[in-house]
Formats: sequence, structure tokens, C-alpha cells
Amino acid sequence: MKFKVTARVLHWVSALIIIWATVTGLYLAFYKVDPNIKHKILDFNVSITFVFIPIFVWRVWHRIRNGAPPYASALSSLEIRAASYMHKLLYVLVAGILVSGVLMMNRDFQVFGLSTIPHIIYDREITAFFSLIHNYLSYSLAACVIVHVLAAVKHEFCGTRILRRIV
Repeated sequence: MKFKVTARVLHWVSALIIIWATVTGLYLAFYKVDPNIKHKILDFNVSITFVFIPIFVWRVWHRIRNGAPPYASALSSLEIRAASYMHKLLYVLVAGILVSGVLMMNRDFQVFGLSTIPHIIYDREITAFFSLIHNYLSYSLAACVIVHVLAAVKHEFCGTRILRRIV
């Protein structure tokens, strides 16, 4: 049984934004990048993830309201519980990243050059703390996304067509 169209669209929009922000964030963290390019990527990431906040809230609300369709009967109860915990963990990590991302801002920021959002914390030690939290949550999310994708691929190759639920 498939997820509703709204859930599928919200999933793939979320996936694209999360993968983009994670890959570019890790790239900027581990490689020396021209400051102009780095600034453009960071500004884009801040804009896209700020716009993503209401989309993510809508996604969580939609999931709570509608639930998920039942898993294929070929999955064991342990696999179903593991998938349920992983999905909840993904939601918690994304929420934590979005909140810490806003709280770590130590300057006003622009959303696609259309509007300026003032930063809300002025103490550098507190914003540095939220930046650290943001980084650890981002690494954790990257690891969980990899496990999530590998689990889906594993099930596809083993004959449990789990991706059909979300495609």
C-alpha cells in the first residue's frame, strides 16, 4: 500500500533539501573552498532550509494525522519496529537541526534576498553552543540517512518492494 500523494511529495522534497544541505555542508566543513563560493553556498543553504521549516512542520503534521500505510507482510516485526524507530529518529534529528540552525545564527540573514530575518541570540557563546549541537546533529542525520537508504536498497534487492510505498 502506498503513502498518499501529499506524503510522497513531502518526502521527496525533504529528501532533496536534506541531502543537498548535508552534502554541501560536509563539503564546506572538510574542504578548503573559495570564500566567495563558500559564502554563496552557505547563503543558499540558510535560505533553502529556512523555507523548509514550514514544509517540515507540514510533513510531521501530515504524518501524525494520516499515519503510514502498513508495511509489506514480508517484513518481520523487528524490521517494522526498526523502521518505525528510524523514521522517528530522522524526524527528531531534522527538527533539532532546523531549530539549532536558527539559534546558531550570529547575524541577521537573508532568505533568497527577499527578506531579512533577524538573529535572535546575541551571546556568542550561546550561538557557538548551538552551532556545535547543529554540527553533531548533522553528522548523526547523515549517518541515519545512509542507513535509511541502504535499508531501502537492501529490501528492494531482496524482493520486498518497499520503495513502491513512497514512489
